[in-house]
Amino acid sequence: MILRRRFRIFFLLSLIVFPFYITGCTSVISKPVRDRVNPGITFQELKGNPERHAGTMVLLGGEIVATTVRKEASWIEVVQKPLGWEDQPRTTDLSHGRFLVLFQGFLDPAIYARGRKITVAGEVQGTKVLPLGEIEYTYPVILPKELHVWKPVEIHDGPRFGIGIGIGVGGVIR
Repeated sequence: MILRRRFRIFFLLSLIVFPFYITGCTSVISKPVRDRVNPGITFQELKGNPERHAGTMVLLGGEIVATTVRKEASWIEVVQKPLGWEDQPRTTDLSHGRFLVLFQGFLDPAIYARGRKITVAGEVQGTKVLPLGEIEYTYPVILPKELHVWKPVEIHDGPRFGIGIGIGVGGVIR
């Protein structure tokens, strides 16, 4: 009798928790687009030979360096970062280079601003050579099918005191 009651409680809790677990593990990129991504291509491989992967769907992320608006399109320059939970770019100094996102249309530079994290699923279009400091840098160019700009992380330096039930981490609000 007690075992049956415990099983019922476990079953009901599972029904409540499972949907939150499933939705918490999803990507910001839709499943149809994600299914077309070639997970076997690393950024290092792409950077080394972008023409070889032309037309291939990739999933990349990083930190926006600049957004340039032209008459025909918007260009986003991104410092590549490894992707983590939900395909969000990790906060790390590890990077294997830069890439460009070529968006056919207007993207507001105030939203796609320097320092914001971005995740992009798109097709490799080839390369574009631009000056970077005193060198000519070869950027892989990605034509996005979907992109997601992450909310900026707000860091509060105020007191980290709270009353409540649960687990909490002070200082970072997403």
